[in-house]
Amino acid sequence: MYIDLISAIEDAQPAFFFIPDISGFTKFIKSTKIEKSKEYIHQLLEVIIDSNILNFKTAEILGDAVMFYKTGDPPGFDMLESQVRKTFLDFHLAIQDIREKSNIEPKELSNLTIKIIVHYGCITTTEIKGMLKLVGPDVILAHRILKNNVKEKEYLLMTDQYLFTQNEHLTKNSFTWSKLRSGSKSYDYIGKVHYKFLSLSPLKEEIDPKKTLNGIAL
Repeated sequence: MYIDLISAIEDAQPAFFFIPDISGFTKFIKSTKIEKSKEYIHQLLEVIIDSNILNFKTAEILGDAVMFYKTGDPPGFDMLESQVRKTFLDFHLAIQDIREKSNIEPKELSNLTIKIIVHYGCITTTEIKGMLKLVGPDVILAHRILKNNVKEKEYLLMTDQYLFTQNEHLTKNSFTWSKLRSGSKSYDYIGKVHYKFLSLSPLKEEIDPKKTLNGIAL
């Protein structure tokens, strides 16, 4: 599962995972007409995909989440912070745009936000019916860690496997909008996974209520 195992796995290569996941998805689907909920979720997933400024590849769309990945060295905190801001703020500008142009009640839209999972490990690939599929224990972990012990709805979670690739001093002095906290969760057949997380909620203060996703005044 870890980078030091890469040499023991045929054709394995290091890979960075970036997974934005829409929180409140199930409640929104149940409280909104299916035609409209499909339209809005489709729109929001497109916004997430279009927010990709680090040239990630899209591995798959997991219903309410997008798994991005990039092989090779992981991005540093400065690049990751820029990507996190872009994805989170674009998503909420899109929510604002939907609210202004539809009859959806604010209380229904207010349940929608984003959590972002970051992990670094190794992958292999296989082709199934012409489609490239990521394979390996770290791919499984990236899926599993979407379910964790963080109680908040909107947050950035970074596994220790990613954090160990970064300078410890930079870890303490990055993402200054919120306090970095520690957590862990045990998973069957994987073991205990340690991570650090921080709230994304303070970033909402950067959203201008008079702007839409495309920067057009409402």
